[in-house]
Order: sequence, then C-alpha cells, then structure tokens
Amino acid sequence: MALSLQTLFNFTETQFRLKLIAGKNGLNKTVSWVYYTEDPSTIEFIRGGELAITTGLLIERWKDNNRTADPDGTETFLKALIDAFVSHNASGLIVNTGKYITSIPQSIIDYCNEKSFSLFTMPWEIHTVDLMQDIGNMISSDSQNNNSMEKFFFKSIFEKDKFNPKQIESTSFFDAKTFTVVLLEFDETIFNKDMEQLKRYVQFTFNPRLSVAQTAFVSFIHDHKIIFIVKDNIQAFSKSIFLTARSDNYFKTSTISVSDTCTSVEELEDAYNHAKIAMELTEDKNTLCKYDNLGIYKILTEVKNKKVLQQLYDSVLSKLNEFEEAKRADYLKTLQLFLKLGGNVQEVSEQNHTHRNTVLYRLGKIEETLDIDLKDGDTRCLLQTALYIKNLLGK
Repeated sequence: MALSLQTLFNFTETQFRLKLIAGKNGLNKTVSWVYYTEDPSTIEFIRGGELAITTGLLIERWKDNNRTADPDGTETFLKALIDAFVSHNASGLIVNTGKYITSIPQSIIDYCNEKSFSLFTMPWEIHTVDLMQDIGNMISSDSQNNNSMEKFFFKSIFEKDKFNPKQIESTSFFDAKTFTVVLLEFDETIFNKDMEQLKRYVQFTFNPRLSVAQTAFVSFIHDHKIIFIVKDNIQAFSKSIFLTARSDNYFKTSTISVSDTCTSVEELEDAYNHAKIAMELTEDKNTLCKYDNLGIYKILTEVKNKKVLQQLYDSVLSKLNEFEEAKRADYLKTLQLFLKLGGNVQEVSEQNHTHRNTVLYRLGKIEETLDIDLKDGDTRCLLQTALYIKNLLGK
C-alpha cells in the first residue's frame, strides 16, 4: 500500500486551499514523493509516482508574441510539463496560481481529464514549501508503516519463529475476517533484475491500476513472485489482478495463482504453500490458478511423506515399467484418456488419433500386465489416483 492522491487531497485540501480541476479518475494513483520543478526538461530524472508542484516561474521562455492563441505561453508550458509527467508515470500536478500562471486554460483541463492525470491549483499566497513539507512527512510516515506491514506479513509466512500475530492490531488488517494469498510470478529479467525498480513499478504503477481499495491488500516481492495478502473480498481482487496483469506490458504472460481462504494470520504460511501448489499444478497457465479447483490434489499434496505416494503409485502401475519408454508412454496416455472419458473407447480413439483396435489392444495389454479388470469401479478409481500421483510427483 501507499498513500493515494485522494488521501493526500483529503488531508490537505482545506489547509492549503487545494482545488481539483481535472483528472478526477486519476485520484486512485499512489504518491511516491513530492517534486518541485519549473522546467520540463528535468522531468526525465523522476522515477514514477511523484506529485509535482510548479509555479510557472520560467514561463517567460514559452511566450510567443506572434502566437495569438497562447501569447503568455501558459498553455504551451503546461502542455509540455504534463506530457513529460504522464510519460514518466507521475501521479499528478499542483499549479501554484496567482503570479506567473493566473488561470488554467480549458484545453489543459480537457487534456488532463482525457489522460486521467490529476491537476490541482493552489493560491499563490500559500507557500509551496509548507505543502511539500506536510506531504513529505505524510509519505515518510506511511512508507514506514508499509515497511512494517510488509515485514509483518513476510514473517507470518517465512519467519514464523520471529512472528508475533498480535502485531496485526497495529495494521489496517486488524479488522480482517479472512485472508487470501495471491501470487504473481514474473520473469526475473524484468527491469534487468533491478528489484528496486520493479518494486517501484508494482507499488506506484501496477497496484494503483487494480480496481480495489489500496487498503484491501499488501504486497511484497520474494522468490521471483509478487506476493499479495488480500483481506476479505478475494473475488473482486482476483478478477481485478487477472485483468490488470493481462493488459500490463510486463506481466501479461505471468502466471497468477490464488490460495484458499483462511481466517487468521497464523494460517498464511499454509495459504502461501497452497497458492504455490496451484501455480505448479494448474495445466492452463492462461487462467487464474485456484487452489480450490485442484480437486484430489488438495488431498494428495497434504501427504508430507512423498514416499507413501510413490509406494502407492508403484503398487498400482509399476509393472508397466517392463515396457520400453515409448510404449509405456502410449499405454499410460491411452489409460488416462480411457478413465477421463468414462471408458468410451471410440472417444479415446478419436482424441488419441489412434485406431479403435489399437486402443482395445493397449487396454487389453494393460489389463493383462497389471492383472486387473478395467470394468471394475474401484480399480478405475485406484488407477486414476495413481495417475494423479504420477503427475504430482513429476512436478
């Protein structure tokens, strides 16, 4: 989480007589710092999320006596400034009006509305240094709280020996009824492995685009994944993060998984592991990988001693190992389709692109080798379980 423009506006509107004149739809953007500038050419040094302030001190440079539509240069100056801020992912702009800039042209207001870029005005008699100090203090305090909350949730999953669940009372999650872990896996080459740049992008560009309140989740980065801890309304968050990631330049091919829901922070370690399992086991990575959709895998993954699973598989299917690898793979694929399609040999033949007689031959060899009857329901159930185990242990 980070402070949004809306939050900062609510706290400073009256004291500093701020007015929002454009870009209402951009108020959900988060603010990384407050930045003073009078020259668009210096904006290339910002890193994203800044709330900018200008007085128009250097507007003389933009005057053009031959330009009747914009003789004092206000429109040209502000357009250049805002273009630069938009392209560098700044969160908004405050114009200190009254001396150098007396009013905001309607074309600039329209442009900011089009770009969802929040534009504020503040009277000249209000000192910019006072506003910058207040906003800076709020951002610093909020950043400390965020760091504390990230550490709290990190410990709840990865450092249980250092974790004190009672500390949740000092966070915005103190009233949470449920918790869910959402994982977004990313390519480590993003931003040339610069984790600080990635963290800033997530915090000040990606997260603000989620159509949920910033207080409804906390995020941090670990093990090539962005870990989101979400409170209460997981359905809305899951839908939002999936749609946002698919339209994002960096995360559009990322795998996203969702854990089951738990009711206490002490259970977050299990929830995290469940989200990882969903990410590893879901076949279609283009969908939202949900732990609750894993079926029997939810039971099998709870078996801590994997030797037990291996022994069960061996007792059911190991006799097929007497066949060469290619033939064994054909038999297992045919068996898997046979069980999945409820024993419909014709459908198995069509889906496997194999002649019906070949399918019947393979099934007969499986029955003979394993000494089983594929018509028996219990046998089919055991075979299906063994195949699930094979898939699980393979991953």
